[in-house]
Amino acid sequence: MSASEGIDSPAGTEGAAGGVSAAGTTTDRDPGERPIGYWLKLVDRLIDQDVDEVFLRTGLTRRHWQVLNMVRDGVSDVTTVDSVLSPFTTGGAARPGGHAPAVSAEISDLQARGWVAQGGAGWEVTVAGQHAYHDLLDAVSLSRERLAEGITREQYDRTIATLEQMARNLGWSPGT
Repeated sequence: MSASEGIDSPAGTEGAAGGVSAAGTTTDRDPGERPIGYWLKLVDRLIDQDVDEVFLRTGLTRRHWQVLNMVRDGVSDVTTVDSVLSPFTTGGAARPGGHAPAVSAEISDLQARGWVAQGGAGWEVTVAGQHAYHDLLDAVSLSRERLAEGITREQYDRTIATLEQMARNLGWSPGT
């Protein structure tokens, strides 16, 4: 589909293949063709399943991985880690002061594994944690490679740019 047809075209100008009307409704769609929402939700669910399987083998969750990454990148206090990750946690922003950060369980588990330790400047990744990080990174990288099999870099970049533009069209802006 070129930039001048399909989604950008008024109803009736796409030809026999159908498309999207100016009002955003589908027209003359092949019954086997699925809308973008279907594919977005399906791919999101499949990515989650694939990544979750990577961590399940190690007894970790994606949250452990996110916390380990942040501490490794130099974020050393639990409150900051929690505030950065809270948008990705159900009800994350709704924890008034006094409640334990949402990531405290993950920090405790990573500490029990010997992967993070409390240092003079806050939490730090240990040597064992660095080794574990690299092992996990290898597994996560394989998952990402599997996702991109059969897709050229150009196709991937175009897909990302298209999704970003759709998000902007719906009111998203960088930094929000």
